[in-house]
Amino acid sequence: MAAKSMFHKFFDFSDESRRTRIALQVLSLVFAMSLWLFVTWDGTAASVRNISVPLKYPDLQDGYSIADAATAIDVTLEGRIEVLALMDRNEITASVAVNDLRPGKYRLPVQLEIPEGVRLSAYSPHTVDVELFRIIERTLRPALSVTGSPPENLSLGSVSINPAEVVTRGPEALILSVRRAEVRESVENLMIGINGDLAVKLVGDDGDVDGILVEPRQVRVIAKLEEAVDLKRVPVMVSAEGIPAEGFDIGIVSVSPDMVTLRGRRSSLQRVDEIVLNAIDVTGHSETMDIDVPIDPPAEGIAVLSADKANVRIEFDSAVEAATFQNVPVSVTGLGVYGDWALEPATASVTLERTVADTARFDMDSPPLELYVDVTNVVTRRMVLPVLVRNLSEDVRVLRIDPERITINALIR
Repeated sequence: MAAKSMFHKFFDFSDESRRTRIALQVLSLVFAMSLWLFVTWDGTAASVRNISVPLKYPDLQDGYSIADAATAIDVTLEGRIEVLALMDRNEITASVAVNDLRPGKYRLPVQLEIPEGVRLSAYSPHTVDVELFRIIERTLRPALSVTGSPPENLSLGSVSINPAEVVTRGPEALILSVRRAEVRESVENLMIGINGDLAVKLVGDDGDVDGILVEPRQVRVIAKLEEAVDLKRVPVMVSAEGIPAEGFDIGIVSVSPDMVTLRGRRSSLQRVDEIVLNAIDVTGHSETMDIDVPIDPPAEGIAVLSADKANVRIEFDSAVEAATFQNVPVSVTGLGVYGDWALEPATASVTLERTVADTARFDMDSPPLELYVDVTNVVTRRMVLPVLVRNLSEDVRVLRIDPERITINALIR
């Protein structure tokens, strides 16, 4: 009996013991297989990786900027696992060509450059909306604006503003929306007199204009309400006469200041509604003209308080021709999964523009471009793709493509 007990002690055949031994055997097998896979795997398996790539605009012209443009695109790459794992997104170049474009809104294709050893599977978006605008400077002469109504027996006397001019810098549309620059002071302070620094405010048709750099931001103002004759603010008007150089049209004509304060007898001021400057002769000109024109009193006994001269700026635009080409064929390019494609529609209309001064008129029978869709890496039988442009003449700008996107259908034979 003692010998039998000793045998069972060393060779336990209970169910619990058998389960324990089986579990250990399974764990040993799993460990051995894992070790074998770790030793034999060489990291050459294919994989897919999604990367967000910064979007660049490398050829943006000096003096231009872009509003609310896309900053990144999503790229899907295929390749070996170890290559994709070590790849940095800066190794991929995503760019949009904006050179030689005039200010305006465009829909432009995204161009991609990927390193060797990987394959482009997909990217989005294929095109981005871009709005270009110019950064310009403009000199303005701030005028004093009085808040509140002065007593009837008082009016604004002489006003000293130093410096007399400020320089504004910002987007062209925003700068040109400014009608005047002014410094503001209350009637209460002007009754006792002011001699201090006041902030320069830019004013447009709809109120104050923000987002513009002004140098200097504050000017020294010396002014006081005095017993005097009436004051009246009137607009400053200017006109251009003559014919510009061939191929050019008169563009924006602006004057600064566009409002001035007059002082004089009430009866005299009632007959004055505006100050009209001498007309500017633009005959033969094509470059922007900046001219200082004296502001002469409109009548005897009336003084111009806020400025003695106005800056007139006349810009010229190249005369342009626009034409719309109907039923321009759309071709298919790129290697997709399917060989043949049907397009819906197969043609599009294109509106083009170019400078008349630079080239001859459009040949309406032969549009200076080609339209196409790129089916590279398209794996579905039906998809909507953007209409792209190639072989576009350098002097021609695309204003509109209709439709901008078309449907492609794979033809299964």
